[in-house]
Amino acid sequence: MSFGVTLGLETQSNRTLDITDPGRSSAATMGFDLGILSETRTQRFSFDLGGELRNLDGPDTEGNGFADPSVALRYDRTSAGARLSLSASLRESDLSDDGLIFDEVTQVFTFAEGTATRRNTNLSAQLNWRDDAPLGFGVLARLEDNSYRSGRATGIGGAVLNDTQRLTLGATMRIDLSDASQLNIGLNFSEFETDGTPGTRETYTLTNALTINRPGGALTFNFDVTDTEEGTRVATNVGGSLQYPLGTLSGRIGATRGVTGETFLSGGINLSRALPRGNLSFGLARNVTSGTLEDTEQVSNSVTFGYRHELNPLSSLSIDANWAEISQTSTGADTISASIGATYNRELTTDWNMNVGIRHRFRDDDVTGRADSNEIFLNVRRNFLTRF
Repeated sequence: MSFGVTLGLETQSNRTLDITDPGRSSAATMGFDLGILSETRTQRFSFDLGGELRNLDGPDTEGNGFADPSVALRYDRTSAGARLSLSASLRESDLSDDGLIFDEVTQVFTFAEGTATRRNTNLSAQLNWRDDAPLGFGVLARLEDNSYRSGRATGIGGAVLNDTQRLTLGATMRIDLSDASQLNIGLNFSEFETDGTPGTRETYTLTNALTINRPGGALTFNFDVTDTEEGTRVATNVGGSLQYPLGTLSGRIGATRGVTGETFLSGGINLSRALPRGNLSFGLARNVTSGTLEDTEQVSNSVTFGYRHELNPLSSLSIDANWAEISQTSTGADTISASIGATYNRELTTDWNMNVGIRHRFRDDDVTGRADSNEIFLNVRRNFLTRF
């Protein structure tokens, strides 16, 4: 069991990225997190709980009191030929803190801005069997709910975001063609509902991935077909990965024909490298997908960068940056969001840690315009760990 307490101070020049009336705000926070982990050779159970008490002084004080609660539950069970995964999570986040959200399911950035609090709820179940046979199968079910309260929430082009719910059902088949090659076929059905909009939006996706394992890394060929309410999207790409002593390098390149009939170049590259006194990571991606929060086709371009340097055994300096441009293919609405920050980390004692840093954020929207914010923060954290 792990338990952590974080005391923090921060000040921002334009916390809500308000274009017409920016104002400075300051906050004092006390956050906590609790984690329980039980693991054997065949089973793994985890429970995580978190949140913070916040005293906010500024133009927008909706975030006062108990903020950003989260709870997550996960159970995994494996055997020689089967795997079962069950998970449930609920997380609230203040959109004023950062409107650029990384979607773990689609592996692309999504955008939500404003003064509202976003509540994200996920339920997921996945079963795979015949893992030890040349032919294997899998099924999955996932329910995701997004709701907003206590303020405004806007997406690409300043469009108002309403509460949404998405149900996804899927089936997969794995075929081992040889000791070094594998074909994975998947079929997914998605049903998307938006509050205030009658009816549902249905999406069918067929995925095909051929993987060839080589001594230096894997080579993958993908061909996907997605049938949406607006039309059919077809995507194909080839990718590979390279393992070397100090890190990994992976990349992919391809083309996507969108629902409007326009063809887009898609792909990406990811690099991670261990340095003599730290590590470096870099990512570049271009994807054409259906939006998580709006279910309309979007082109997402993103760049991520991370660098950590060990100054001495007790302290380090880290720099993190991300940039994303998201545009809708049907309307042409476009939004750019980015942030860059530097943090100094210091180990005070065995259990106490401190970090202090600065961060700059900006948002540039075709409709509403551009807004910037500068932030200075200081956090002190205490970790507790026990076994039972």
